[in-house]
Amino acid sequence: MRYLVLSDIHSNLEALEASVQRAERAGYDRVLCCGDVVGYGPDPAEVMDRLEGLQAACVRGNHDRVSCGLDEPTNFNTHARQAVYWTRSQLPAAYRERLAALPLGPMPIETAQLVHGSIADEDEYLVTDDDAAANLQIADPHVTFYGHTHEAIVFALLEDTLSISVPRYGSDGSASIPISGIKLLVNPGSVGQPRDGDWRASFLIWDSATGRLEFYRVPYALEVTQAKMRKAGLPEFLAYRLGLGR
Repeated sequence: MRYLVLSDIHSNLEALEASVQRAERAGYDRVLCCGDVVGYGPDPAEVMDRLEGLQAACVRGNHDRVSCGLDEPTNFNTHARQAVYWTRSQLPAAYRERLAALPLGPMPIETAQLVHGSIADEDEYLVTDDDAAANLQIADPHVTFYGHTHEAIVFALLEDTLSISVPRYGSDGSASIPISGIKLLVNPGSVGQPRDGDWRASFLIWDSATGRLEFYRVPYALEVTQAKMRKAGLPEFLAYRLGLGR
């Protein structure tokens, strides 16, 4: 089975469409999403509808939780908080209910599981070696897919050592990493708001039969998304940062 693994789409329809089109060329069977479907971007309802059309299995992210009103964005920065309230104002009640119904990870998928932040907490950032080691200790399945940091990376437990792999993309925007190790933590990067200095949408395809992770970066209609954000009155900083990949 080939799984298209998405995360942190953040209401960026253009980035999502470009990612799906590229994934279709590579070939996939099923769509998975590590949360943060909405927030920041200009097309929350449209992105939700597109994922529903793809029959994506999706866990809840922290932006999904606050955007539907299950929680308040108390700890969000000013720009993110403004985007949350704007998103709430744009989503009809039925859409907010759909967000509220998203399951809290971990969600089991074959020999893997989906979470948003860390295995224990959807708000927790999994960044350092210590973060990875702590999560690998409590991970039950072989592979844990997670998001939240907006950066593509693989942490692998090899007996008593921890290895770290970052995709090195070729001229076609793809990179392949073989799955090795007792347990792995895998972040596909962000579709709608990358933060690794590369503005292109980031996602991966996991081949559960061959044990390979195929990472992809794909350009999208960035200016269209930015223009939508400005027209909607979303904070200028959020539109500007898309072009920086930060």
